Amino acid sequence: KWKGSKSTGSYHDGFILLDKSFIKIDKNEIKNGEIIIDMNSITCTDIDDPQSNEYLIKHLKNYDFFSVSKFPIASLKIHSAQPVEGNINKSTENQFMNGLYLFICDLTIKDSTHTIDFVADVTINQSAAVAIGKIEIDRSKFGIKYKSKSWYPDLGDRFINDIFELYFNLVAFPG
Repeated sequence: KWKGSKSTGSYHDGFILLDKSFIKIDKNEIKNGEIIIDMNSITCTDIDDPQSNEYLIKHLKNYDFFSVSKFPIASLKIHSAQPVEGNINKSTENQFMNGLYLFICDLTIKDSTHTIDFVADVTINQSAAVAIGKIEIDRSKFGIKYKSKSWYPDLGDRFINDIFELYFNLVAFPG
């Protein structure tokens, strides 16, 4: 789920789907991975009027924001996932592990790549791995300038916050 907000406190939100992904886990440790995001799948859930909803989605997909026709995917490459000290629980048989992990990743949006980090609550067992968390993304770093105070400091109170949020609940199965 994504959420973007304005300076006034109002916001828009919706969903975006994954195209494909893989996570390499060895001995209950996350080694690396990649998540491919389908930018064409973006939806809006907070606008009920069909015409207004469609207008926002078209605007998010056009050059002002994500340029989806030119950049139909975004990607998140996981370089490391380290347990947050004091926040990991292991079974005595090492059958499962859960707790908070600090992820270091490269995020690519619109052919621009930047390193990001975030914390996720991860559970790993023999049948699946689950990660739940939130990523805060500074859109201005990816050249998304529309009503950005970073790019246009004289906007007054008519700006859109540069930080947008992605809330995720990912499940990985052995394969």
